[in-house]
Amino acid sequence: MDLLIFVLFLLRSSADRVFDVMRIDLAGVEMTAGAFLNLAVLGLAGIMALTRSGRAFPFCTWLPFLLVAAASIAWSSDRTGGVRALLVLLTYASLFTIPFFLRPAARHAAELLKAIVYSSVVPVAAGLLELAVAREPGGRLQSTFVHPNGFAFYLMVVLGVIWFLRASSAIAFTPLVRKLMIPYSGVLVGLMLMTQTRAAWIGTCVIFGAYAIFVNRRYLLVAPLVPLLIFVPIVGDRLADLERGTAYTGAMESRADAINSFAWRQFMWESAFADVADTPFFGKGLASFAPNSLKFFPLADSSRTYYRGGIGAHNAYVQAYYETGAIGLLCYVAIFIGVLLRAARHFRNDRKGSVMLAAVVLAYMVINYSDNIFDYGALNLYFWGFVGTALAKWAERRPGTLLFPLRAVAPSAVGSLRRRERLSFAGRSLDPRGFNGMPRMPTGRPGGPGRPMP
Repeated sequence: MDLLIFVLFLLRSSADRVFDVMRIDLAGVEMTAGAFLNLAVLGLAGIMALTRSGRAFPFCTWLPFLLVAAASIAWSSDRTGGVRALLVLLTYASLFTIPFFLRPAARHAAELLKAIVYSSVVPVAAGLLELAVAREPGGRLQSTFVHPNGFAFYLMVVLGVIWFLRASSAIAFTPLVRKLMIPYSGVLVGLMLMTQTRAAWIGTCVIFGAYAIFVNRRYLLVAPLVPLLIFVPIVGDRLADLERGTAYTGAMESRADAINSFAWRQFMWESAFADVADTPFFGKGLASFAPNSLKFFPLADSSRTYYRGGIGAHNAYVQAYYETGAIGLLCYVAIFIGVLLRAARHFRNDRKGSVMLAAVVLAYMVINYSDNIFDYGALNLYFWGFVGTALAKWAERRPGTLLFPLRAVAPSAVGSLRRRERLSFAGRSLDPRGFNGMPRMPTGRPGGPGRPMP
């Protein structure tokens, strides 16, 4: 099962378009290949949770939001869509949980982080090829992804993983790979700029800003060069778009009275708030935003292809509030608060790594503000897999509440895990090598000297 999870993380980014194109009509309900993948992930997570011992933390983190979302299906205007949306949310929660149930050796080596970095090779190559021969002038780069935004957000997460690994004392690159990751990051940033996704640009600035301020202040020397990016035509044009069409005049018959994408979002959010005002605590029900938008959003014209079936909220917080009410929104935000607090618990063991993990979480929260984040399966697979893997790796260093602690496991696995825990508490690692074989430095543990190595 661990190998299947590794392969999934390695290949998912290369197959985004394939999963979207492959559609199957099942009992009158159209399902994509991505839906079947979600079911497979749920099955794997269920088997691992029932047959292995793991931490209760990931379940406790997601459970309140999942319960509120499930309950809201009862009053949703689209109950079939609500069930689909709930399965998607369960998949994201499972991806966060799975790393805690990997076998000790795989969890200790944080293999999934390697898979996330390696998964970018094919999309980057495809993006460079598209940039060279297939991209239309002024067009947005999307590589192997269905939408340019999905590609940009994925690149943001990969950059976050790379710079987390450069900062962390618990997991590290080999010296050669550390050097190669700097120019490789430059390639990723260049491709991200070509996607023209402003939210991803801001999220990446959060990640690099955290690294420059809290990890290596020498990178602050590069900060004065960032504003110069405005002179890059593709960047300057996208930022200039925000200065045009900032107010809705009651008609959008031509470019003269058209509003920009952010003003369009704000107008839609205001319309949604007015529509949900009668049920502020419980919302309109899961998956109700899109079909209801045809009624409350004046610009939603069902005769136009873009608006057929309704339009997404383009803001995960607005969507959570509209569909699950203030209670659901608080539960959703509580997921991130729980993750940030758990990262803070490991600050003394891995100060720089915990800061970078928090930076990636904050960057993810930023992009939640301007897009339909729940719809990006690949993005959420890599983000929640990364966060779960990092926290599961750190969890080896300190005790915690186990889920099903009395479950039978192989005696050899128990002995190996106990030995790793004893050495971890002593500030030593059983495996003297880090990520990709890099020699590991003892991190130590507050509270007195550890046991000597045998």
